[in-house]
Amino acid sequence: MGVLKYKVIRDIWANKTRTLQVMLIIGISAAAIGMILGTRNLVVPGMQEIWTSQNPAMINFFIFPEIDEDELFRLSRLDGIADIEAYNSTTIEWRLNPSEEWRQGGLTARADYENQGMNRLELIKGVWPYDRKAVAGNDAAFHGIPMGTTVYLRTNNREFQTEIVGELYDQLSQPASFGGSAQFYVNQEYYEYIVGNRDFGRILVKADHWDEDYVTQIADQFDRELERMGKDSGRFITNPNKHFFQDQMDGLFFLLGVLAMISLVLGLLLVYNTINSIISAQTDQIGVMKAIGARTRQVVGLYFSMILIYGLLSLAVALPLSIMGAWGVSSWLVGSFGADLGEFELDQQAILVSAALALIAPLIAALAPIWSAARITVREAISTYGLSTKAGLIEKIITRLRFLSRMVMLTISNTFRHKWRVVLLQLALVLSGVVFMMVVAVRDSVVYTFDDLLFEILNANITMVFEDPQRIDYIENLTMKFPGIKAVEMWGFGSGTIRKQGQPYSDDDDQLQLFGVPLPTQTYGYQLRAGRWLNPNDQFAIVLNVQQADDLEVQVGDWVTVRYSEKKERDYQVVGLVFDPLLTTVALVERNQLLHDLGTVDRSGAVWIQTEQEGLIAEENMAKALREYYKQHQISVSSQRGIFGLGGDSTTATANALTSQFNFLIVLLGIMAVVIGAVGSIALSGALALSVLERRREIGVMRAIGASSWSVFRLFIGEGLILGWLSWSIALPLSIPASRAMLFGLGEAFQFEIIYHYTPSGAILWFAIITFLSILASLLPARGATKVSVRESLAYQ
Repeated sequence: MGVLKYKVIRDIWANKTRTLQVMLIIGISAAAIGMILGTRNLVVPGMQEIWTSQNPAMINFFIFPEIDEDELFRLSRLDGIADIEAYNSTTIEWRLNPSEEWRQGGLTARADYENQGMNRLELIKGVWPYDRKAVAGNDAAFHGIPMGTTVYLRTNNREFQTEIVGELYDQLSQPASFGGSAQFYVNQEYYEYIVGNRDFGRILVKADHWDEDYVTQIADQFDRELERMGKDSGRFITNPNKHFFQDQMDGLFFLLGVLAMISLVLGLLLVYNTINSIISAQTDQIGVMKAIGARTRQVVGLYFSMILIYGLLSLAVALPLSIMGAWGVSSWLVGSFGADLGEFELDQQAILVSAALALIAPLIAALAPIWSAARITVREAISTYGLSTKAGLIEKIITRLRFLSRMVMLTISNTFRHKWRVVLLQLALVLSGVVFMMVVAVRDSVVYTFDDLLFEILNANITMVFEDPQRIDYIENLTMKFPGIKAVEMWGFGSGTIRKQGQPYSDDDDQLQLFGVPLPTQTYGYQLRAGRWLNPNDQFAIVLNVQQADDLEVQVGDWVTVRYSEKKERDYQVVGLVFDPLLTTVALVERNQLLHDLGTVDRSGAVWIQTEQEGLIAEENMAKALREYYKQHQISVSSQRGIFGLGGDSTTATANALTSQFNFLIVLLGIMAVVIGAVGSIALSGALALSVLERRREIGVMRAIGASSWSVFRLFIGEGLILGWLSWSIALPLSIPASRAMLFGLGEAFQFEIIYHYTPSGAILWFAIITFLSILASLLPARGATKVSVRESLAYQ
């Protein structure tokens, strides 16, 4: 073995702690990018494959009241339709045994499960529905519905028992982890027996070719025909060649990729720092090598070999973490959407990228210090003079602070001795803190938007929908007699389209939900962004959500036209703009005006209720008691839970369902925060270890003049805490704009506004974490410093 090769191996083996730190930094950083890339490559193509294999419809219609087969045939003759299919769907209640509470669920029937056309369902296990047997949907395990069990169903005040004979996957049903309810699938004969009719409430349409504008024209044509039939409809258009959630996933993975790149940059900064320190410590050795004939390329090759070995060792960390991390995150993410990722699979692209980053990126980072060292002359290399006596600015400042003890001044001075190294280390620690506090701020903002702010806006604890419009005075008086009720309001509800006044009607007009507000209202705490709120003396006044106003390009004072039906329109003046995270397509008008336009004067189909007791359990118990109370008075309450069909009758349940939709975002961002935090803590430990290595002679001098081991130990712990606390103080103000930027990015990706809400929880948590990490990272270097004997340190070369 050559002398240079022996030197490389000895340097790596003799400094095991430093080698381990570089391995972990490079390996974790490369693994983070490989994990994100691998997760994206496993999830998105899999989503796309499932999407296309199930022959997705281009247009999905929701129709009320339902249509019969003759009406479906009439619709099928419209121009441009290549295929049309209808199926039955309704909301029901279910439970596993008579002692349980009823829970909301869905019931669907297909004409032929064996030969499905569009939006095909995939049988996971068991058999398709037959006779009076049912199949459970995606999240049967989540809802505790095992195959072979008996489920009790209820609709229209009638109860049924059915056996679960299978489980299927429906990619368009809302996953339970996102607040979705249990879904059941039966044949059409059993559906008719349970519901009382076999008419169709859902229509799937495929055009003869995909072009968004062309398909939209067909959808508009459908809407007009349904309107002539006297049907209300809603729709969504999907690209059959692209998963409906792909844009959001691409946006999410882009944000995660940016965080992973930050992790890699932090790792490369440490590599640069480490190599620069090694070369600085070995300057005299380089001088000796050059004095006996070593050339520049040999010195470059020597240190490049060291970096390459670091990279190869890092592969042992990067590849397992990248592979297992990508598979684990992908399995969890796909499972959150109610699907199964399938058998274990390697993503070759992610493996190659992780390997390339582990091997090549450190070489690039170390290029500058290696090239600088290789070009040093023999005279420069051997002209070393020991400890510098030149005082810097920091040293000059602390010498004027007479109240500081000598040990504190020494700790501060030593901390900032290598200022460039401190800058690089602070970059790592500050970015770690910024990302961590940013993740906590995103979580707090999500909770604030869909919990605190939602409760400020929606002051009703319980919302219920009736099967038919009820007399307002009767329902309000009846409900107020029930114990524990504080306030009751009947609201009006309608739907239509909206456009600027003066513009001709178009099939492209924005869809609109209309809420008729009883004035003054106690159950709606509007968040005014512009203009004013409604008042009882208003005539034809409307308040819009700011998002819808932006889409329409209207402002306070403008007039808009609301189209209820082909023969009914009404002009309203926009008097105010409000923010509402839930009711983004809702316009608010005075209740009596809306009911007059809808032809249901003094009658309404929904009630909002304030209760004396709050909280999920109290609200659910009250909702159950009220349903029974209404039933006793021959008032039919819809099996649809709540006004919004999400969560349940309880406002708390609705808020929980909304917040749960963002849990996967918080988890993924949290993973990246942990990765970057690990990189930062290892960087801190590495910097302090280098400090011990460079100051062995100084430590020996301190010990020789009487410094105790405890004093030396405190010195290094103090340096770690100063560096950690300094990074916290810098990261704290930077985390605020970073959090706003992240929320903006998430809003752009998911087309949803989340209100930034600062809380000190992230700053407090990170202060505790960085304090712990600083002490932990300082322990080994500090312990090593106390073991340096006077003889060894003063003899150290």
